[in-house]
Amino acid sequence: MRLFGSRRTHEDFSDEIQAHLDLEAEQLVAQGMNPESARAAARKAFGNVARAKERFYETSRWTVVDQFFQDLRYAWRWMRQSPSFVATTVATLAVGLGLLTIAFTIFNAYVLRPFAIRDPKGLHQIVWHTRDGGGQAFTWRDYDEWSRRSDLFSAAVGEHTRIVSSNGRPLMAAVVSLNYFEALGPAMHLGRAFGAVDTQETGSPAVLTDQAWTRLFDRDPSAVGRDIELNGRYFTIVGVLTAAFTGLGDTPRDVFVPITSWNVPPRGSREMKETEILVRLQPGVTPLHAETALAPFMNEHQDRVTAEVRPQSSPNTLSADLLALLSPVFAAFILVLVAAAANVSNVMLARAIARRREIAVRLSIGASRGRVIRQLLTEGVLIAVLGGIAALALAAWGIRVATVALMGTLPPSVAPILRLVPMSFDARVFLFALAASAAATLLFALLPALQASRLSLTDALRGQGGAARRGSRMRSALVIGQVAVALVLVIIAVTIVRNGAAIGALDLGYDPKGLMSINVRGQHDELAGPLAEALATDPRIQSVAVTSGNPLFDQGRIVAAAPAGAPEATRTRCTFVSPEFFPILGLPIIDGRGFRAGEAQSAARVAIVSASTAKAFWPGENPIGKTLRIERANGRPVEEVPEYPEVAIVGTVGDIVSGILITGHEPNHIYLPIDQSNIHATAILMRGRTEREPTPEALQDIFTRVASDPQIFEAIPLSEMRDLQMYPLLAASWVGSLLGAIALALSVSGLYGVLTYALSQRSKEIGIRMALGATARAVVGLVFRQCMRLAAVGTAIGAIIAFIALELLNAAIRLETISLVDTGAFAAGLVLILAATVLAAYQPARRATRIDPAQTLRADA
Repeated sequence: MRLFGSRRTHEDFSDEIQAHLDLEAEQLVAQGMNPESARAAARKAFGNVARAKERFYETSRWTVVDQFFQDLRYAWRWMRQSPSFVATTVATLAVGLGLLTIAFTIFNAYVLRPFAIRDPKGLHQIVWHTRDGGGQAFTWRDYDEWSRRSDLFSAAVGEHTRIVSSNGRPLMAAVVSLNYFEALGPAMHLGRAFGAVDTQETGSPAVLTDQAWTRLFDRDPSAVGRDIELNGRYFTIVGVLTAAFTGLGDTPRDVFVPITSWNVPPRGSREMKETEILVRLQPGVTPLHAETALAPFMNEHQDRVTAEVRPQSSPNTLSADLLALLSPVFAAFILVLVAAAANVSNVMLARAIARRREIAVRLSIGASRGRVIRQLLTEGVLIAVLGGIAALALAAWGIRVATVALMGTLPPSVAPILRLVPMSFDARVFLFALAASAAATLLFALLPALQASRLSLTDALRGQGGAARRGSRMRSALVIGQVAVALVLVIIAVTIVRNGAAIGALDLGYDPKGLMSINVRGQHDELAGPLAEALATDPRIQSVAVTSGNPLFDQGRIVAAAPAGAPEATRTRCTFVSPEFFPILGLPIIDGRGFRAGEAQSAARVAIVSASTAKAFWPGENPIGKTLRIERANGRPVEEVPEYPEVAIVGTVGDIVSGILITGHEPNHIYLPIDQSNIHATAILMRGRTEREPTPEALQDIFTRVASDPQIFEAIPLSEMRDLQMYPLLAASWVGSLLGAIALALSVSGLYGVLTYALSQRSKEIGIRMALGATARAVVGLVFRQCMRLAAVGTAIGAIIAFIALELLNAAIRLETISLVDTGAFAAGLVLILAATVLAAYQPARRATRIDPAQTLRADA
């Protein structure tokens, strides 16, 4: 026996057998036998030579692998002979896999894919929380203090994002700490990153992302070294990042500039308040240790209660809450894949039943049932591989189409500033597509393989249909499942569409047409007053009001309020408005009066309440002249509004939708008076002379006169803000309708296939019925009854599943404006399923009426 060297080949073993036989024959000849008899005796003594060679083959090679390649070659030959069958099954599977791959690609880009930086898992973000659960970013002074905590952090970076203007084009800029790129280590495509060598004396460097380089310079390498204008200042482009890194967040940046080059007021001012702090912990320091060490600093601030140091290796951290939020979305896409797999399984099962004689022959000559199952599964694997490849191509195309559709359908004021995370395919997407294809293979190939291999050899060889009857029952079960899935998705789609229509028709309490909201970005609240004065003198503008937050943008501050003397206060929204606010909105005073100019200037202790607030606090009474106590929501005095511990009610107005459309009208709302000089004047509401004038672009000249950076002011028509809030519902209705339509089409295809197959099996029965006098109407009724039975069972199952799922979601959401358990949606779903059933049965029913009884009976004879 050789320990080293190559293994014996099949030819070597054959030569050894022959040598053994020759030696044995020579010995027999020496004993006196003739050569021919000696060779025969030697072979008889050795035994079956062919069987010995087979045993050697089985022990010296990977038989399973060889059989797999044999099955693969056989499956490929079979598929080449049935191109229409392959095209249909691959296309059906590709649709289900492609849609699911699109959903996972988006999820991967925004949740799973880590930042393209050095050691992304070592990156943590610091956030803080208030007593009421809120929280926000830090000031730049906070970063300056914490960056010195070398006992806790090996590196700390600060980032403040804002929209800036570059030659009239909006860009998403990130003002970052000087060590930003050194601490993170993203790869550069061109040039270099700025760092410690760049100081205020050496100039103002800027680094572009790959997206911005493409959009602004058409990927011209000479862009490095050129200047780019940002808010009237010029920065020198020193480098371009690779496409993989677009910033630390789910909103890609266009340009990065160091804080040392940005014109900022002294530390501690209101500028740069919204700064994010990300850190790398020192070895041995845990997030809990860092939170404990930061507690004394947090306690110095009354608003800040606790600090949280959380991992931030990707744009959105994967959590149980996020999975719970996204699980219904993925469930809908998975249902489409299940429907597609059931459709393919139905076709595969029909084909396996048609091949039952071939399978019986293979079993009768010695093939094991496992061997037959592996052969049929190999055919399914080949279809799944082709479907997976087609799904990846479909997903890539679908993402491009969806991106173009998104940018083309967004409101005009939002589309130019929207940035999407790159959604390219990576190893996770390919592995997911592979896993989904494998799961689909089990769904559509395993059942037909098991069913086809369970047959009676005698019946199959005689052409009798025991297996066909069992296959028919399985095909019916698959179609019932398809109908149930289709009904669930159709009901969900109709529910989304109906709720979207209801929210779109919601009475806001005012007409948004002709109204323009102007919000001040970047903590430049002090510019709201000067801007309001400049707008009031423009002849294109009819009236101007200042507020602490405009409708559809800000729900108002959360306070607690109660009638004077009441023991407990109620959670209430509060908004500061100038006297012009109600006339601009066209909101009439129901009772009492509006604010006067003197009250706004002196911050008088008066208030106007909504009708719901008046009814809740003083049911059946006139609220005018009543006193209202205002507290902080957690029971402490309202420190932001020291002038208003108690106010007198001077008027009531109608209820309005002040924040998010889906939340509906605010149950309680209080309005307090301010003027343009008040610290709470942070937003502007204006109405033009006409509904379409002035546009946000036309206001740029006024913005430039008030501030050097016109992008500080965000001007959006209220009608566009309403459209923007409606957009997620609109997009959800599009996606839901697409999924529902695909599932409905698959159910029609499944019903049609089952009926067509059943018709071929019952052609003799139908021929006899017609020979005995059955009318065409009776035959049509026979076909439709079979179709309706399948549809009825599937509809019942689907309706139960849809009701349970929507009831659970309805309990979780609890919004007055949204009703997920909608009888109208269920009724519409049933009607659509009924129409699909009729459509599926129409052609088979027509074909059944054309059966010739004489020809059928003659063929049977």
